Amino acid sequence: MNSCLRAQSGATATHRARFPALWSLLLTGLVLALAPGAQAAPAPAPSPTPPESAAGAPFGVQAGLYGLTTLTGGHFGYALKAGARIEDSAVIYNESDEARTFHVYGADVTNAAGGGLAPAQEGQKMGAVGAWLKLDSEATVTVQPKSSVTVRFSLAVPDGTPPGSYLGSLVTALRTPAVSGRVNTETRIARLVELTVPGTVDLQVSLTELEHRPAGDGEEFTVTVRNTGNVLYTFAGTLNITGGSSARTVPLTPTGIYVIPGGSATITGRLADLPALGRRAVTASVTATVPGGAAKTVDSNTVRLSSFPWLIATLTVGGLLALGLLLVITRKRRRAWLRRRAEERTALRALRRELRAGNPPADDRHEAQAGGAEHP
Repeated sequence: MNSCLRAQSGATATHRARFPALWSLLLTGLVLALAPGAQAAPAPAPSPTPPESAAGAPFGVQAGLYGLTTLTGGHFGYALKAGARIEDSAVIYNESDEARTFHVYGADVTNAAGGGLAPAQEGQKMGAVGAWLKLDSEATVTVQPKSSVTVRFSLAVPDGTPPGSYLGSLVTALRTPAVSGRVNTETRIARLVELTVPGTVDLQVSLTELEHRPAGDGEEFTVTVRNTGNVLYTFAGTLNITGGSSARTVPLTPTGIYVIPGGSATITGRLADLPALGRRAVTASVTATVPGGAAKTVDSNTVRLSSFPWLIATLTVGGLLALGLLLVITRKRRRAWLRRRAEERTALRALRRELRAGNPPADDRHEAQAGGAEHP
């Protein structure tokens, strides 16, 4: 999970090429160490210089009251009861040689389609931290070259908010105008805002039906993990295969991603080298872990696979049928040939008996009688 959630549109490759340090900044690591009900620990006062990772970048964002109301890692982390309010700030650094105008706003955080977290788009209806976070000044801020501006904001938790984990982000966007007909681009830095409303932790994990489909020489399995509780957690999953000579496991990916309360994430695994003949039982097992807290393991339904060499069996059966048909035809022909031979032998034996008795065959006697009538 990153403390900086990044979103770009348009010519992102150009930004990566021009501002490599920016991408290093956007991938700053996040430490989720705030336990429910705890208050942020005091730390040294913020440095007046920009964050080291922002050097050479067009702009950077750092937590303003660093260590007083936020966690380390450059993001904002709070433990507030329902109805409580807290103030904080963010420092925007302009490292370019010209004045820059930034747009700053609060946004909810959702699970991204490919895994991980992403800030909601500006203009979307915010339902949690994005709606509770209010700027103390205008949303548009102009920062002079090689300088910084502090933007103050407040976070008020509504009365009656249930206990649990709530995620949002403070988004700072820089839009680059289009040049020579090209599309404009917008670079956003989203500092994560992690809010914990103390109370009873309800770690709930549910899985959809385990689905599978052929994939190459194996099967691909898919299952969706849903966070139906009230705490943020990360998870890892495996496919457990039983049957045959021994059991084995296959990892489900992606792994180690976060799922917010009410969110979901889809993971897949590929089972290759299936035997040509046999049966296998496949079950998905997922373990969800609250950072620094409890863990829970759930299993999916079981999918049963039956392997059978249908092509080989079909060819074998076809070959046997052809051989059987050939044997039947050959046997009928041989029987007909044997009958003819037997009839020929019987006729030959009868002819031989008549010749030995001095009686010509019937055809010869008729010829002899006819000859006697003409020549007395």
